Amino acid sequence: MSGLDLFLVVAAAILLAGFVAIVRSYSRGLGDSPRELFLVLLGKFIEYSAFAACMLSFVLFLNFDVGLSDVAAGSYVGLWMVLISALMVLVGAVCDVVGIKKTLLIGVVALLIGRISLVLTDDVWLVSLMGFVPLALGVAIAGPVLLVAVKRFTTEAGATLAFGLYVTLLNLGFAVGGWIFDYVRGIYGDYSIVTTLPLAGDVSVYQVIIAVSFGITIIQLIVINLLRDNVEMTETGIRVLPVAASQVRSSIGAVKSALSSVIRDTGQLLVDVMSERRFWWFISALAITVFIRIASIQFLLTFPTYGIRFFGDGAQVGNLYGVLNPLVIVFLTPLFAILTVNFRSYIMLLVGSAISAASIWIATLSPETFAPLVDTGFGELVFERWLSLPASEWHPFYLSLVIFIGLFSVGEAIWAPRVMQFTAEIAPPGKEGSYVALSYLPFFLGQLLAGPLSGLLLANYMQENASGSYPEHYMVWVWIGLIAALTPLAMLTFRRLFRRVEEDLTVLNH
Repeated sequence: MSGLDLFLVVAAAILLAGFVAIVRSYSRGLGDSPRELFLVLLGKFIEYSAFAACMLSFVLFLNFDVGLSDVAAGSYVGLWMVLISALMVLVGAVCDVVGIKKTLLIGVVALLIGRISLVLTDDVWLVSLMGFVPLALGVAIAGPVLLVAVKRFTTEAGATLAFGLYVTLLNLGFAVGGWIFDYVRGIYGDYSIVTTLPLAGDVSVYQVIIAVSFGITIIQLIVINLLRDNVEMTETGIRVLPVAASQVRSSIGAVKSALSSVIRDTGQLLVDVMSERRFWWFISALAITVFIRIASIQFLLTFPTYGIRFFGDGAQVGNLYGVLNPLVIVFLTPLFAILTVNFRSYIMLLVGSAISAASIWIATLSPETFAPLVDTGFGELVFERWLSLPASEWHPFYLSLVIFIGLFSVGEAIWAPRVMQFTAEIAPPGKEGSYVALSYLPFFLGQLLAGPLSGLLLANYMQENASGSYPEHYMVWVWIGLIAALTPLAMLTFRRLFRRVEEDLTVLNH
């Protein structure tokens, strides 16, 4: 047995032991929960597998199948992400009116319509109206409603374990989606027509990936149908409501009334909260974190196309980000949470964003910098044991990207949960819901900027050409690195702003 084999056996044993310990902990803490909790968690895992595979394919699909330019495709997906965030604000009202199960079924049906439409057509108008609009609704429902369901099906003590399992399965699902993205492309190649159907015409490799996601969504539909709508978890045990008591107002009029109320209340909320000085301190502090988020979004919008153009057909871009990133997040987030529980959110945001921002510059170095690592155990682990690449494709730049994405993910495991915690911490007592809802405003702007930025970077530095050579490819990461660096630099520059926000909160709490 080689040294690398011994290392892999030991590492696998440690990971297996850790996984068993986690499962045992969850089973003890959640063993008395109703089956609905585990069905909801399974549904999240399934949906995120489909979501990840689709998300990694969308820019490529819009570029290759629909015919949009790099800038137009990136901007399109960025705007679509903003639509999802906006719809999330209204989803709660629908859930309150029709119930968790029916709302989830609406979401799953919308996802099925959207995904099959993208498989059957490449007309930009049909793609938009029948594809991306239903998809936006389905994705918007899947997030907050599943969170509501997790809360309903757990006790106060079990909620922490349930949400931890929720995040774990979300990331594992994303890893599965990244693997699917690479697996299908590995069979058919990139920018290829797989088959021709009587109604749909030519079906590309990216439409096949979306079709696989459609099939996964059917499984999710079956899982959601197994839910009972008249069950909840209380501190004294599972409560099964009488059938009559579980009926909900599901008329169109009731839904319209609820949505009108949400829109009206949200407008009043904006007027009231935005007149407070502390809100502007809050939103300014939160806006500083948007730059590192913009960099993170580029892994979904820019990286798939970038990697395929740089390495060629079948590039393992799904594994490089879609698998590596969520696995690092799964194992390190709880560890960092335990080790840094007594540290201020500001400190951890600064440290985490600085690690992620600094890691990006690794990708700007010459690939030859990492050539000595190709014939080492690390190179064998990456190329042969993980990516399964033939020796002719052992490009040293793969190694630089693995190191870069691995370190970026380490930083993300620190800053991502702290962004949510910081938002909750600095919201004044009694207005947590209002402030958390409005905390999405800077992120809306970030999503709007991330799409065009992706297209501009690809169009300027990775424009397809006959030679297949991209001498300025590193400039993609120079610009992303500069944008990401704005978060830690601004946090240092405006540290008094964060201190003022925290002091203001202290005064309010006392």
